[in-house]
Amino acid sequence: MSGQTPFTPDDPYFDPFEYEEGGYFYQAPGQWHLVNQFPIDGINEGYDANLWGAWQQGWTGAGVTIGIIDDGMQGNHPDLIDNFSNAYSWDFSMTSAENLANNFRGTPDVGGVDVDSHGTSVGGVSAARGGNGVGGTGAAPYANLAALRFIVDEFADGKTDPEAHAAAILYQGQTDELGNPDPYAAPDWSIVPVRVKNHSYGPDQGFVVEDQYELVVGALEESASHGVIHVWSAGNERADAGDPWPTADSNKILELTLPDSIVVGALAASGTYSYYSSYGANLTVTAPSSDLYFGIITTDRTGQSNGSNQDPADPDVIFDFPDGYNYTSDFGGTSSSAPLVSGIMALGVEANPSMNARMAKHLLARTSVKVDPDDSSDTGGWVTNGAGYSFNNNYGFGLIDAGAFTKAASEVESMSVQTVYEGDDEIVGKSFADEGDDTIQETFDVVMDESIVQPLEYVLIELFVVGLEDDWNDYVAGEGTIVGDLSAILTSPEGTTNQLFYNDRYIPEEEAEERRSWEDDTLFWSFLSNAYWGENPVGQWTLELINSTENSLSGTWASFSFEAGMGTLTFVPEPSAFALLLAIGLVPSLIRRRPRRDGF
Repeated sequence: MSGQTPFTPDDPYFDPFEYEEGGYFYQAPGQWHLVNQFPIDGINEGYDANLWGAWQQGWTGAGVTIGIIDDGMQGNHPDLIDNFSNAYSWDFSMTSAENLANNFRGTPDVGGVDVDSHGTSVGGVSAARGGNGVGGTGAAPYANLAALRFIVDEFADGKTDPEAHAAAILYQGQTDELGNPDPYAAPDWSIVPVRVKNHSYGPDQGFVVEDQYELVVGALEESASHGVIHVWSAGNERADAGDPWPTADSNKILELTLPDSIVVGALAASGTYSYYSSYGANLTVTAPSSDLYFGIITTDRTGQSNGSNQDPADPDVIFDFPDGYNYTSDFGGTSSSAPLVSGIMALGVEANPSMNARMAKHLLARTSVKVDPDDSSDTGGWVTNGAGYSFNNNYGFGLIDAGAFTKAASEVESMSVQTVYEGDDEIVGKSFADEGDDTIQETFDVVMDESIVQPLEYVLIELFVVGLEDDWNDYVAGEGTIVGDLSAILTSPEGTTNQLFYNDRYIPEEEAEERRSWEDDTLFWSFLSNAYWGENPVGQWTLELINSTENSLSGTWASFSFEAGMGTLTFVPEPSAFALLLAIGLVPSLIRRRPRRDGF
């Protein structure tokens, strides 16, 4: 099964193009993250997200709406206006009356010159209108875009951050009793027009649980249960970025530990993870984004004094655009890799309207491409698990391949109901000080009725540690263990070992008090791992809790619990050899990736 007509961009910034700077002419790489036509040995290794493969199947995202939860999106941008959906957009800093009077709800704060440009660039990566001869194209060039302006200074009507966040997550254009749009009203889930939502934001501190957090978690779970796919940036806090924070490990961010969240890292053009890209056992997939040499071409707020391209002499502007200031060439971060994946999710929904986050993760596990095969970094390394799936905490299942993903999506016949096993609390009650060792190891058996056993989709470990040091001055004086000293490793019955979370001892000493995880004397957190995908959960597991303090050992591992989600996909059966013979002359040619152009 495929879409109706192959899509080929005619947009001027999609292909490599020539530009002038200082009297000299140079070649710009075009939208290399979509289809890489600009390989340079050692700098740009030719990787891309293989949108060509999906587009040539005819998938463009037509009829699918992507919600961009961000700081606003310029709905009347010449490369966004044809895809902009006012009906499903909202500005949470405005009252209902102000929103209804706005021709482009959810637009940026037009009063600021260098603020509220982020969402416009994010939206362009997902779904700038392609094939219109203007600017560039998004991954899903005919998808609809909804702007949910949530990253604001203050919310209207006295709403709190969690209330507005939950409303943005749930919004499907629902109305109040008078028939007016109201994101705070209960959604009508009989129809779900906004099938994908992108989240290119997150905290820089780890283990943060805000007041009313249950509103946000509940909204995400409710939304996902009705088929909405939530795509999250892993974060830009990796230790070697020179500005590290605890959320270099994205498993320390609450929303990113939910099994239905699709968490996206960033791949540099050089073929390894981008220097800033956060990692974690919860990572799902990686997509191309910026590095020191290559940025991402996408939409920018229009006008000379707005957004990224305020001054052509700015050294951060990689090159100028012939038509002025409507585009930027230096967007990036996981803020860009996530909406690229969101656009591909829209293609997947078009290919298979039954697509939800579970199905998407099954397909990503099957179709993503292993990159950086020799990775031996402290935060990663490829492991092939007992079911044959490859996983790496730096990359998740690997580099997304839109062509393979959409083809597989169109071939899914059915998906099982998810089975969830929730084990009892396992009491440990061991103190590091009493044990006199920096590692406490516990084994536990997972035993369940054979009738419910299916291949693993995820593992969730809830960890409870008490008696940690919560006074920074005492800690610096040599007393005890703080939360940021802890890490954990989990090994499955099939022998697959995965680091559940990492300590944050790499924070520079001069920044440590501000940045390290230390303020609580208790760690109570659930850690997600995708590393065991497809394995049999039954048998003996081993969990190791590691204390890396340089002080005297302290802290008591009180307990933990184990949760496993399980399920399977069924694909349309492959045709028999006889059927293939009958189809000779009727089967379309194999889709080939667009030929890449050699060096500029």
